[in-house]
Amino acid sequence: MIVENKKIEKICSFYVSDYHLEMVLIPYINEKLSKNEEIEIISEKDLRETVNALVSKMNINECNKKKILELNWDKSKETELKENIIVVGTKSYLEKINNQIEEGKEKNIKVVNCFNFEEVKGDMGNIIKKYDKSLNTLGFNIW
Repeated sequence: MIVENKKIEKICSFYVSDYHLEMVLIPYINEKLSKNEEIEIISEKDLRETVNALVSKMNINECNKKKILELNWDKSKETELKENIIVVGTKSYLEKINNQIEEGKEKNIKVVNCFNFEEVKGDMGNIIKKYDKSLNTLGFNIW
């Protein structure tokens, strides 16, 4: 019997405001959508207003703009696990959601955990050590 080991690729991101968060995430999401990959956003807070304002000003094809705006940018409901999951919230919220993801994983997935800089600025070094890479406005940093 062959047992397939399912992997979670862990990516961290740090943001100072909702707009900054979305400036990091939208190019990443756009790239994933261009490759026909599924994305799920699990957010502790409602980000619809800032996403709508930002996406309307970005140079993204109209089809992907529509798909980006249709993502779950408001406070999350229970959903199925997609191949790309973005989690936004407090450190404790991220831990809770990541435990649920770990328990429910059925396939290889990428999880981007988005930390508010003000909440974790004194612990960033320890947080980064737990991740495969970091996502920022320039793309990925891989350690």
